[in-house]
Amino acid sequence: MTGDRATLDRTAEALCRDFAIAWSAGASWGTWTQLGDLRAGHPAFVIRHTPEGTGLDTQRWGIGEGPDATTRIPSLALPWWRRLAERPAQRCLIPLTAATLTARARPGRDRRAAWFALADEPVFTVAGLWRESGDARCFVMVECGADHGADALFPTMPMIVAVPDRERWLHGAMQDIAALGRPCPPERLRIGLPRPAAPIVHSSQG
Repeated sequence: MTGDRATLDRTAEALCRDFAIAWSAGASWGTWTQLGDLRAGHPAFVIRHTPEGTGLDTQRWGIGEGPDATTRIPSLALPWWRRLAERPAQRCLIPLTAATLTARARPGRDRRAAWFALADEPVFTVAGLWRESGDARCFVMVECGADHGADALFPTMPMIVAVPDRERWLHGAMQDIAALGRPCPPERLRIGLPRPAAPIVHSSQG
């Protein structure tokens, strides 16, 4: 399993209120009041389309099993992931306070991860795709090129979906969402963890 990390400092109740959504029926991976310290292979909140409308779900971060599970995909151009993305019902948004970026390897140095947040959005959303895996639902994050030059420290980053584009990502046609895969302007990025990760609070396991 990869060392992917993220944080979220909002409760499920606050997310439903702020995004004007409801809990989806039959949430996967249990019912949680808060998921703060997010790690690959563990549950996280996602926003997705349901037969009742757009709702909040709980899904495992990573499609596949064990260390070979996929947690991030570099683009929607890969055929298997493109076929999944062509179905709006399989798209989701992952609300986050902060997430990790993987730095480009330097001579004599290993690749390393650094935290980032957005200076102008305390909670932002990242594009995701999900699918059924056994009796649970699992998701991956979609990435895009950082596009800050060949020597950029971070060659890729999560595909951040701006507030006006959220409905477009969840419900738009494939040609409509292709343009969303653009990097976040560097002036909006704030490198570092804005606050300690919130503890995981579990209300009930279903």
